[in-house]
Amino acid sequence: MCVTERRKFLRFETALNAFCDIVSEKHKAVSKVKNISKEGALLVVDKKLSEGSELNLSMDVPGDNVPIFASCQVAWQKETNASHTYETGVKFIKIDSVAKGRLLEYIYSQWLKLLDNV
Repeated sequence: MCVTERRKFLRFETALNAFCDIVSEKHKAVSKVKNISKEGALLVVDKKLSEGSELNLSMDVPGDNVPIFASCQVAWQKETNASHTYETGVKFIKIDSVAKGRLLEYIYSQWLKLLDNV
């Protein structure tokens, strides 16, 4: 059986702390960013969300004292086995190009460190 990859961009594993502000529900939640690409991210959140929900995301990048802000839209969500948390795929709707560059630079540097250890 052949599995077709639908993603346009590579995803890089990471473990960033983040803060979500769910626009339509006035709900704020702490989350984790599990992986990230040029166009989106995989978050772990504590709230069930509908596909298409909008959220504002603030990501903390280690070694950088300014959070990275992005407006996102939920593409999909599934419940995990761990205490009512949900893996949530989001697409970046709006992110400043300089902030996106800072984020991708951090992710790339972590990836290079991983390669050095192989």
